[in-house]
Amino acid sequence: MTTQTLTPSPLERLVLRFSRMLSGGGFAMFVLFVLCFYEAFVIIMTFAPINGGALGGFLEEFRIRCFQYQPKTGWMKWSSVAVMVAEPVPLLGIVFFIWRAQIRELWQIRRRAVIPIASAALLLVGILGAGLAGLGRAEPVQREFPFPADRLRSALPMPAFNFTNQDGQPVTLADFKGRVTLVTAVYSTCTTTCPMMLKKIREVLDQLTPAERAELAVVAFSLSPEVDTRELRTMITKSYGFHTAQFHFVNGLPSEMNVLLEKLNIGRMRDEKTGELVHSNLFILLDHEGRIAYRLSLSQREQSWLVSAVRTLLAEKTK
Repeated sequence: MTTQTLTPSPLERLVLRFSRMLSGGGFAMFVLFVLCFYEAFVIIMTFAPINGGALGGFLEEFRIRCFQYQPKTGWMKWSSVAVMVAEPVPLLGIVFFIWRAQIRELWQIRRRAVIPIASAALLLVGILGAGLAGLGRAEPVQREFPFPADRLRSALPMPAFNFTNQDGQPVTLADFKGRVTLVTAVYSTCTTTCPMMLKKIREVLDQLTPAERAELAVVAFSLSPEVDTRELRTMITKSYGFHTAQFHFVNGLPSEMNVLLEKLNIGRMRDEKTGELVHSNLFILLDHEGRIAYRLSLSQREQSWLVSAVRTLLAEKTK
């Protein structure tokens, strides 16, 4: 009688090796190192100083995307930071609890094996970090579309208003007759799109010449009139480096402000889960006669048209 040896199939050998890897301390140690290096990566990305250059740009972009970072003020959403930093902690505890005997054995008997495991984990986190940096720097190649000034042009009446700016001074539509006016709507405690809109306005002003800036006024209507106190509006004005003679963050009676926002078709609603105010993101440009000439959104393409739209209206004024 002959004894026949059973040879495991390739799939069985693969399953066997995978089972050994999971039951051994090497896999658990690798996961622990990956989580620890990830934790260190997040802490560095959160607290490392931004000194310019490619690395500084990556740090700033990372914080804007992950923590709603505001470059002008240095503000970040620290609750998001806490969540990202705390995420690996439960996983670390679970891995150590399940594989604690294997990890202890590996550390006591085969300590030299820990070095290549740690190196592999560091390499993995480094590759992921480098890939993230490359993704953040890579901008999609997009076709440039010139500003369609004639096609988008309108001459709609701007609703009259009478509110108070951050300096406590009355502001009316008639005050801007003869100037080009950039109108938007934001609120001081917004942590989502309002900072992006204010930053864009700051960029527009910085791209204009001193003579062009002198002919442009900016009016920001409050989306949250019950909350936007004069002190908060003053803080926003100073945070973005706006001059009070040019930038007016206005507010008034909630009933009057809400009526004006509705006339301008600026939608807004309160998210019941987060409490955030979800709203339209619009840049409305008034010509020197006080008529609505252009309505542009926060989309990437229409943002790029904003300076051209301002200069188009400024050129009309000089004719």
